[in-house]
Amino acid sequence: MENTNLNQSNLLTKVHQLVVDIISNELIFDLIIYELNDLYHPFMYYYESDNGLIYSMPIEAFFRSTQYIVGDQYPEDVIWDYDKTQRLIKTLSYYKKDIKRERSVFSYQESKNKRTLEKYVRHLIHHYKRLLFVRIDLKYAKETSHLVSIEDFYHHMSKFRDLIGNEETCFEDLQGYAWALEHGGIEGGLHCYLLLIYDGNDRQNGWYIAKEVGEKWKQVTQGSGTYYNYHNKKTKQGYERNGKLGIGMIHQDNEQEVNNALRTSCYLTQPSKYDQKLKVWLPNMNTFAHGQYRTSDRRGL
Repeated sequence: MENTNLNQSNLLTKVHQLVVDIISNELIFDLIIYELNDLYHPFMYYYESDNGLIYSMPIEAFFRSTQYIVGDQYPEDVIWDYDKTQRLIKTLSYYKKDIKRERSVFSYQESKNKRTLEKYVRHLIHHYKRLLFVRIDLKYAKETSHLVSIEDFYHHMSKFRDLIGNEETCFEDLQGYAWALEHGGIEGGLHCYLLLIYDGNDRQNGWYIAKEVGEKWKQVTQGSGTYYNYHNKKTKQGYERNGKLGIGMIHQDNEQEVNNALRTSCYLTQPSKYDQKLKVWLPNMNTFAHGQYRTSDRRGL
């Protein structure tokens, strides 16, 4: 197996989910054996070169439990048979409370983030007659995602946030923003949910802005990044049919538009999305933020 061709993001997602499923008794025994023999060796390749990274509790439990069972054996020499797998399932059960506690902490923090984000967006809507809400997902292309580490993601996001803060080019006339980092399922990978809010008197074309922002992300990632523009015609029509269109021009005096915009904004912070949380992160790495409402250059304040 060529370790250089492994997708770190997908691998950690698989290990995280495997532990969650084992503890929940949602997998048959033979499948657990298969997954262990498929994931253990490449997982140890990444874990042993972690450079001080912090892992989700299911992944931490996987490392501690497997090491307790296999001891000093080299990962490539380990074969997960019936006996080892039975012992691992039992050992992982001791971490059930820790994993449940991590889920509860995540839910609490996301609920708190949701309240602060809603308050922030309500302030903006109350202050401006109309606002242009722009929604875009920043992610990585499948063909290059195996080359992207969490350190790369952190570096790319740091550079991208600097561009937002400079308020130039596609970020000119920006009145508000929010972003959330997630680590999706097997196909989701590392990505950023981004919400940009512009003064509707200065900006009107959400699709064009989202395209510009996406191209900036490609530049920052040196071509490994890609994006999803929610302002394409098909996506917007789908939301419109369901009466849930919360992007584009939002008018202060239109109650449905306002409620939809709040719903769209708060999607960035969902307490129920524990399985979408980062599986690995750097110390002091923020996964959510929004702008400040009260600033010296906001007119009327």
